[in-house]
Amino acid sequence: MKRIFNAALLLTLLCATAYARQQPTARKLDEFGGVPFSDMLARLDNFAIELQNDPGASGVIAVYPEMSDRLPGWYTRRAYWAKGYLTKPRGLGEGRVSVVNGGFRDKVTYEFWLVPAGAEQPVKPLDWAEALSREKNPVLFDRAVYENRPRVPEDSDYEDYTDPKDRHEPFVSALRANPAARGFIIAYALRRDARGRDRRLAAREKLSLMKLHAIGAERVTAVGGGLRKNRTVEFWFVPPGAEPPKPTPDARPSRIRRR
Repeated sequence: MKRIFNAALLLTLLCATAYARQQPTARKLDEFGGVPFSDMLARLDNFAIELQNDPGASGVIAVYPEMSDRLPGWYTRRAYWAKGYLTKPRGLGEGRVSVVNGGFRDKVTYEFWLVPAGAEQPVKPLDWAEALSREKNPVLFDRAVYENRPRVPEDSDYEDYTDPKDRHEPFVSALRANPAARGFIIAYALRRDARGRDRRLAAREKLSLMKLHAIGAERVTAVGGGLRKNRTVEFWFVPPGAEPPKPTPDARPSRIRRR
């Protein structure tokens, strides 16, 4: 009887091993840190070739924001920019590429994964509720800066390929994971802008969140922050019970010349 049991056990193990060998597995193609956009474009081109050579596979862009950084949404937004590049200029269909925030690390890291049909997803998504549960003060989640200068030649190849809905997906994910938390949008205008431009800019961003992500108006507050040297929009995550952030303008209104 013991021999029969051992033989059956051995047969079961052999079958399990053979099945595991037949199962497709995801393959990591690239891993890198915070590189310039030109470097990321070259890496994305290689990633696109791998996906085109395997039409049945999907791609995963995994991002690991820097643990000490106070802009966790920026790195994920850059990953969505990479997804947009693969979908639009490189012609990969919608649904072929996804973005996953894998959690915080000591240094920002990006990974490109090739996932064959039937393979398990290689990266477990970050639990925003757990990641932000210990925060007691407002967190500057993301910042968009529109620089007040002409585009220089070395930046001429840059285009924003990010899908409008993906642009604020990280911020919305954090809010949805924490129903008691609030979002706070502060916008800053330029000295030469018409009065009230900062308030209108903040209101426009809030309206975009409400339309594209079905976020309730009561979850997000939009305010004008005054003037800065560059047009800027900040997205703040405000934990339950925390005071909202205060605007920090760094420019004064132009003086009106009297005749």
